[in-house]
Amino acid sequence: MARGILFLGAIVWLLAGSVSIGVAAFATPQLEAALPPLVIDTDALRGAIVALGGGLLAVGLVHVVVLIGLGARRRWGSTSAILLASLLTATLIALAAAAATSAAATPEYAPAFLAGVAGASVAAIGYAVVVARLVGARRSGSAH
Repeated sequence: MARGILFLGAIVWLLAGSVSIGVAAFATPQLEAALPPLVIDTDALRGAIVALGGGLLAVGLVHVVVLIGLGARRRWGSTSAILLASLLTATLIALAAAAATSAAATPEYAPAFLAGVAGASVAAIGYAVVVARLVGARRSGSAH
């Protein structure tokens, strides 16, 4: 189950990064029109989206490397998977809390923020399951 969740995570992170890069390349003006007035210009917005997309792609690639290590039954693969899933669990909990606070502070955007709360919460639970499974396997001696 842990590998399946990490595999799904890899797909989601890589897809999100690719979509972000696509938005930066082809749809920045449409995104800018949908946002409240910004104090940055279109090129700065495009650069921020590219940076975000690059970060998302990097997280997806880390998932792939971790999956390779798990598949090869290397000890570093298990350790890396536990570290990655723990870090993402904590990060996603913090993002869910931030989105909930933003929903309360800006009711006009509450539905979007609450969708973020739901998505981050589900992902955090998934990564927490990965940690629990891999730590349990480590303790039982079945993980390398």
